[in-house]
Amino acid sequence: MLRLRRPIALVALVGLAAVVATVLLLRGGGSPTPPATGAARLVPADALAYAHVSTDPDRDAVRRADDLLARLPAVAAARDAVVARLTTIGPGLSYAHDVRPWLGPEAALALLPAAGSAATPLAVLAVADRGRAQAFLERSTARPSLETHAGVRMATYGSLSTAFVGRYLVAGPAVAVRTAIDCAQGRAPGLARSALFARATRALPAGRAADAFLSRDGVIRLLADQRGALGAAGSLLAQPRLAATGMALSAQPDGAHLRVRTVLGPAGASGASRAPAFAPRLPGAVPADALAYLGLARLDRSAASLLGGLAAGAAPGLGELLARAEGQARRSGVDLRRDLLPLVQGEVALWLKSASPAPVLTLIAATRDARATSDALGRLARALSVALTPPRSGPGQAPVVEERQIAGVPAFALRLGPTAQVLYAVWGGKVVVSTAPEGIADVRRGAQALPDSADFRATLGGHPPRVTSLVFLDFSQLLGLGERSGLSGNPAYLAVRGDLRKVKALGAATTGGEDESTTEISLLIP
Repeated sequence: MLRLRRPIALVALVGLAAVVATVLLLRGGGSPTPPATGAARLVPADALAYAHVSTDPDRDAVRRADDLLARLPAVAAARDAVVARLTTIGPGLSYAHDVRPWLGPEAALALLPAAGSAATPLAVLAVADRGRAQAFLERSTARPSLETHAGVRMATYGSLSTAFVGRYLVAGPAVAVRTAIDCAQGRAPGLARSALFARATRALPAGRAADAFLSRDGVIRLLADQRGALGAAGSLLAQPRLAATGMALSAQPDGAHLRVRTVLGPAGASGASRAPAFAPRLPGAVPADALAYLGLARLDRSAASLLGGLAAGAAPGLGELLARAEGQARRSGVDLRRDLLPLVQGEVALWLKSASPAPVLTLIAATRDARATSDALGRLARALSVALTPPRSGPGQAPVVEERQIAGVPAFALRLGPTAQVLYAVWGGKVVVSTAPEGIADVRRGAQALPDSADFRATLGGHPPRVTSLVFLDFSQLLGLGERSGLSGNPAYLAVRGDLRKVKALGAATTGGEDESTTEISLLIP
């Protein structure tokens, strides 16, 4: 990557590109007026990533985004700290006073392929006042070397080059600036004319104030190997058939909205296909005080992938344990594919409830044959109790299957230790499996349901009638759980805790076809 050790004015210019990436976290808009998008014409088609921000102060989208940013001071301070560190802005030089007066309606940052795992940055900034922009560059104390490429003058200051290309100022390593000139003049394929870019950014909301594009290589090289939130996002996006992803952020009166559009390639030899769509009905069985909910169909596919990943990485002993349990179940007359997989091939609801000493995880699925399901689960529980018994265990160490009454329904518990257990019950066409009796009792009592809560309605009340997944997070409860689990001792969390506490809830709904999917994410920030 480019080392930013150039004169202050020019380094500030590249630092402005960093603003594009940071503002992407917050900027958005609700105006029907679309943003200027010409910067993509100067970016090569093989870009790993492209982040674009509308900087037009006349757009309602931008004004609403600025209002949202003003309500999140810790995030704004973090943005300013990043900009200050990358730009080394000194006394008398700032973005607001020295860049904003000449900046036009858009700014973009692209990361281009480079040797190895590196990426080359390219900033593309719309220029509203060429004279002021030129004066800004001339404030540098270093004398640039000049060259002409395809009739365009380039000024190079060490490892940083700049050029005015039409109504844009481009900045980056010389090779990136030359490529930008070639793209603008049609001698190199530009991102704006890429069919993949067009598919990934199609139908993004006109009222957005920021958008981004990631190619498959960009997701893998820039996100998948990272830690923390970036790594988690990369893992979610980097599915086998991923071709590219487009995103757009918009500010709303009560929060922010993110649209993520994923373009998929051919199914190929793996036979991987899209997630099945379903009409969500089980949220009505989830209690309103759930802190997290996930609705999907074909849990058997997701569970297989998750367990396989754990067995290969974080929990290498899990594969042996699962194989032992499956073998014992087969000897006990339980055919997992025949008896149990049908339960998780339709709609499934997973939800989490805050409790002490540990949160309660509960699964709800529909069943057409309660007796057969109950019998199969009973045989599986007994098989697991044998499979999970440690070799040469002493008296009292083996798991035990117990029968109970929970909220008036027969239930069974597989006790795995002094505090660990798994319980299940079958009634009313539903199978409920939980880590605590409260999970079954909450579903049985049928008190206020999750769709009745104001936060669910605010984030997911308008979800499509058929989805491939549905997610709800009670952010306030999640933060409370995290702080009780030690998060409050993390300095990075403390720096943004005030802002995170303003986020009440998150809702996400995904829809899709054979070659694409779209996820709509709403953040409730009243």
